[in-house]
Amino acid sequence: MHRKYAKDGFAAVSVSVDENPRKPEVREKALKFLQSQKATFTNLLLDESPEVWQKKLGIDGVPAVFVFDRRQAKPKKFADNVDYANIEKQVVEFLKEK
Repeated sequence: MHRKYAKDGFAAVSVSVDENPRKPEVREKALKFLQSQKATFTNLLLDESPEVWQKKLGIDGVPAVFVFDRRQAKPKKFADNVDYANIEKQVVEFLKEK
């Protein structure tokens, strides 16, 4: 979606929640995956325990996708059953609301 909608103002950020992100082998694995996906947007490694980030994000685990409307601080959350077609519909709807 980043490649498809960036010209329209879409911005993507990925957050890896792999355990032990400070270990070089964990960072390298994440980097290789991101490169294979051509993830040329902002990518972060979260250095918190699952108990902390699950509580903060209000999710039980990954994958999860949050779509933010630029006018609202509260995101629309897609978790558990992540359906990228529905996520893209939400992105398109938000981009129309410039």
